Amino acid sequence: MRFEFQHLGTTTPFELPEGHHLLGGGPDDHIRLEALPPHLLTLRIEGPRLMVEATRTFTVNGVLVPPGVSRLVLPGEVLGLPDTMLLSVLPEAPVERGLGTVAVLKGLLTGLEAPAPSRAATLTCLTGLDVGRTHALAESRTKLGRGQEATLRLRDRAVSRSHACVLHDEGGFTLEDLGSPNGVFVNGQRVTEPVPLADGDVLELGRTLLRFQAPLEELAPAPEPTPEPVPPAAPASAEGIVEGPTSGGGGAVATGPSEARLTARRVLPEWWLIGLGSVAALAGLLVTYVLATG
Repeated sequence: MRFEFQHLGTTTPFELPEGHHLLGGGPDDHIRLEALPPHLLTLRIEGPRLMVEATRTFTVNGVLVPPGVSRLVLPGEVLGLPDTMLLSVLPEAPVERGLGTVAVLKGLLTGLEAPAPSRAATLTCLTGLDVGRTHALAESRTKLGRGQEATLRLRDRAVSRSHACVLHDEGGFTLEDLGSPNGVFVNGQRVTEPVPLADGDVLELGRTLLRFQAPLEELAPAPEPTPEPVPPAAPASAEGIVEGPTSGGGGAVATGPSEARLTARRVLPEWWLIGLGSVAALAGLLVTYVLATG
């Protein structure tokens, strides 16, 4: 898995294999960065999945994570560390939205090689006992809580039995607090009235963090091209077609019936005159031969 550490305008890239790694500024840390406190972060890499736990409060995309809480971190997210230091988790490859980001996310969490595409919005648990769990928001009203009446039940004692609700209508998705004592937070801001949800928002209920994934938008089908009208062909008359060579090199020449009869009338007298001239020439030669021999 690839990372980038940023501090004082300097970027340090590095890679880590699968397993547990300590990251900090101490001599015993596996990844030693002088600017960090010793043993600051514990990184657990299991295939494409990364769990991060810290000895101090840190942030993921601006959302606070308390010490000792193991948090699922997705590719592309940025960890905020002490003294304005940043640790970025680099994606292995760009993900096409047309495949379905929800399906790709499920593949990252479960290790499936060929996840099925999904067009439903989802909530993915990032911390706690339900980490990695993904719930599709297929109903118009999804209740979040610890009680049996909740649509999405969370195994978190800091979550109320009926904690919050996600509403879905034509305008999109909205989050509402159902009067929970610990409150509901979206991207670190407490919800005091129903707020709309955007793709990538992080919901905080008790000690549980949930990432909202917007539904995949369906592309409108392209309009089919309208075929151009074909003009009707003019009817051909068999009587007006004369087969024979043309001046351009051969083919059929279309003529009218009267023109064909006139052409035939002109051809007959011309051949008669040629034949008569030939007979007269032969007769002249014969008379000349008789006179010369006699």
